Amino acid sequence: MASLTLSAIPSHINSYERLAVWVMQSLQSIANGQQVNATENDGGIPVAQVQLGVTADNVPRFVCTAYIPLDLGELNSPDEKTWMAAKDLATAAPHTNLLSN
Repeated sequence: MASLTLSAIPSHINSYERLAVWVMQSLQSIANGQQVNATENDGGIPVAQVQLGVTADNVPRFVCTAYIPLDLGELNSPDEKTWMAAKDLATAAPHTNLLSN
């Protein structure tokens, strides 16, 4: 597990949207090319990726996907929040360029 402290989040991140993109870029970084077979008979795809696209409404957008392993026992725990069921994706830390403004 790459531990996270709040001080590691760049101070310019001031919205949930920016936080989400930063988190996804950090996951992509720590995954370091890991792949998952998301659907049967398909080739592997990255477990975390951030892509750029333009949607039908002609708005440029971040397209973020992640396949984060989870602990089903924790998912149904009456004592924990849902996100606590997430299992570690990797042990690496994000690239240093993601840890500054």
